[in-house]
Amino acid sequence: MSDTQKTAEKLEIDKVLYLTPIILIMAVCAYLGMNLKRASEIIDKSFAFVTGNFSWLYQFFTFGCLLVCLYLIFGKYRNLRFGSEKPEFSTFSWLSMIFTAALGGSVVLWATIEPFYYLIGPPFNVKPYSYEAFQWATAYPLFHWGFTGNSMYCALGAAFAYMFWVKKKDVNRASSAASMLLGEKITRGWVGKVIDVLLILSIVGGIATTLGLATPLASELIVSVFGIPRTMAMDVSLIIFWIIAISLCVYSGLHKGIKWISNIRMWLIFAVLAFVFLVGPKVFMLNNFCEGLGNMMQGFFKMSFYTEPFANKSFNGFPQWWTIFYWAWWASYASQMGIYFARISKGRTVREFCIAILTATGFGVWIFFAVFGNYTLHTFISERLPQLADTLNNLGNAPAVVQVWATLPIPKMFLFAMLLMTLLATITLLNGTAYTLAILSTKKITGEQEPAGWNRISWVFVLGILALVLMAIGGLKAVQTSSVLVSLPMLFIFMIIIVGFFKVIKADDWGDFHRGALKAAPPVIEGSAVKNSDVKSC
Repeated sequence: MSDTQKTAEKLEIDKVLYLTPIILIMAVCAYLGMNLKRASEIIDKSFAFVTGNFSWLYQFFTFGCLLVCLYLIFGKYRNLRFGSEKPEFSTFSWLSMIFTAALGGSVVLWATIEPFYYLIGPPFNVKPYSYEAFQWATAYPLFHWGFTGNSMYCALGAAFAYMFWVKKKDVNRASSAASMLLGEKITRGWVGKVIDVLLILSIVGGIATTLGLATPLASELIVSVFGIPRTMAMDVSLIIFWIIAISLCVYSGLHKGIKWISNIRMWLIFAVLAFVFLVGPKVFMLNNFCEGLGNMMQGFFKMSFYTEPFANKSFNGFPQWWTIFYWAWWASYASQMGIYFARISKGRTVREFCIAILTATGFGVWIFFAVFGNYTLHTFISERLPQLADTLNNLGNAPAVVQVWATLPIPKMFLFAMLLMTLLATITLLNGTAYTLAILSTKKITGEQEPAGWNRISWVFVLGILALVLMAIGGLKAVQTSSVLVSLPMLFIFMIIIVGFFKVIKADDWGDFHRGALKAAPPVIEGSAVKNSDVKSC
């Protein structure tokens, strides 16, 4: 065991932040697991309550974050740097780290099937399969995975970066950032504990959604490649496999195991992307992406404030089912991603930071929708998969995605590559999330220390159990609800952090704008005040 790991074992756990979330999560899992029928009703009602009553809040908040980012890009703080030191990474490496942060295993799944979801269930009461439905099917994925969602990472990341590199504070928790507005006296007490517990629950809810999507996909790929029947035991075995793999990575050293896996995953991602583009309908992909981009830009404001308030059976609840879910999913990751982006952005200007996050992550994911999403649409309109809608409605998205991928040349080899990529992507995602949760639940930890290995592994168990319970309940709504429920209170915490950020940079006079204005003012001539007062009295 390395010296770093030995040090990690001696780190003291924050019992409130470690035990409270775990007890709450396990209690929920136990109740839902023993009452699956009742659990489905609870999931439906919870999802309907949050999305039905707070759609406006999610839409206003995310659009507000975008406005904050635009202000930071074009406002007076745009050329200020997060710290006086030189950037830690080259621009290329920095952009690559931002780009790859958005490429989780679920991106390829959604890129393949999401446009088809919108084709058969389009927004704005549009007729399914119509030309207008095709237009929205190409526009909405770019909207959901574009600038608006990433603006949450950007706005929060700027606040964390200011505290890291300008204020020189070691911030790993939301409560520390919230102190900019609430004050340290308040955030050091029970209020701070509540904020951090909510943050941990938010991260757990977001990763449970991702696991709830990745596990069925991996299982379906195993069925297709090896011909093994799909069972619940297979899903459980996959979770156990990921736990063992992460345990080995933890004790082989973070940089050896996970770095090696991450490199393989990235090469696989770009290899399958290039393969699908080269063997697929290239002209159709490029043309449809171009048109989708134009449709997204034209309908941007309409999509940004669409809440479908009409209690009419002819409407399908599209914004609640999709847009609000996505904003909630992004919000569950926002604090974690904001801290990560801030950590790697020492010495960057405010404008560089915001543009990089808004574009590198968005454009990176758009490439996958341009290739995988348009390949799916082409296979459908060319009548190669006329039964795709039935598969999606009756069996779910994982079998539908595998069905699409199976139409590619050398399908067994391609499906095996996708299985390997899904397994590796989930390992890196679980490890990174467990690492973050372990840091959050440790009392005091420096940037050079790693949290205890047993702490990380315990969080992987918690995440795996929650994901299995959600899958047992069944349906896409179950995994969506886990993000939606935990993200709602986080919106208010994020507002506190962002408002506090602007309050502090104004109070600190970041950039010396106020002092610079005073220096530029003409000197006051002695006695002039008396003369002016004499004139006014006349």
